[in-house]
Amino acid sequence: MADCELRVFIGVDGGASKTRVVALDAAGQVLGTANGAAATLNGRADTSWATIVETVRAIDALAGLDLVEASVVVGIAGTEIAPAYRAFVAAAPACGALEVVSDAHIACAGAHDGGNGAIVSVGTGVVGFCRDGEATARAGGWGFPHDDRGSGAWLGMEAVGHALAAADGRRVHDALADRLLADFSHDPGALAGWACSAQAGDFAGYARAVVELASQREASAEALLDAAGRHVSAVARALIGERRDLLLALTGGLAATIAPRLDADLQARSTRPVHDGAHGAALMARHAFIPSPETGS
Repeated sequence: MADCELRVFIGVDGGASKTRVVALDAAGQVLGTANGAAATLNGRADTSWATIVETVRAIDALAGLDLVEASVVVGIAGTEIAPAYRAFVAAAPACGALEVVSDAHIACAGAHDGGNGAIVSVGTGVVGFCRDGEATARAGGWGFPHDDRGSGAWLGMEAVGHALAAADGRRVHDALADRLLADFSHDPGALAGWACSAQAGDFAGYARAVVELASQREASAEALLDAAGRHVSAVARALIGERRDLLLALTGGLAATIAPRLDADLQARSTRPVHDGAHGAALMARHAFIPSPETGS
């Protein structure tokens, strides 16, 4: 399909906090980038698409673009939920070409400049993805609290449990316990009540306290981050398996915190991400239509 007349290659990273768009031309040069409001599979598909189109057109070079002239790849969380995925695709505007994939997929493409490799994204949740030629694999990312161990949400939940145990004498009352209980007037019942209705993002807000106190050598906070490193290492191993030549990149807000806590052999094969997820999606959009100089396909 390299002889098609598509002239713009658009990558979209839809998320619960914002939407990011990167546009490339046929030569792979960046035409522009833009950030917009949230776009997810959890809400109304038409609203998410309206946000995506608005964000695309916020790029000056694309202000008058008809999407039938563009190849578009959207990366978004929740693609494994079939009804939501189908509804989202069905509501899409007409595009020259369209592919909807997971946010982990585009993060991997961006991190490894469109090539082979593995990523584990460590933010509010945890999910891993790898590409090795035509083969892809995913690990983790099944949601909180039943999965996402090692994530910001998990760290916050574990910190809440630590504070409650300290409050009734099962653990030593330390700075981490004091930090959480202070937000609830040192009333463990109030903290427990809050936790009963808190969402993943709410728990993840306390990951910052864990990271800060670990930097001050608070033992309980350091232990939680070490445990998070082991959980993230397990996700990476599930992806890599026997693929000894695949590089690993960590992405997400907690990447820098968790990276030095990975298993030593995983640290040795780690690399910094080259691009973000939206750029990775744009590379995928372009790769489908522009032959690789190495392979001609």
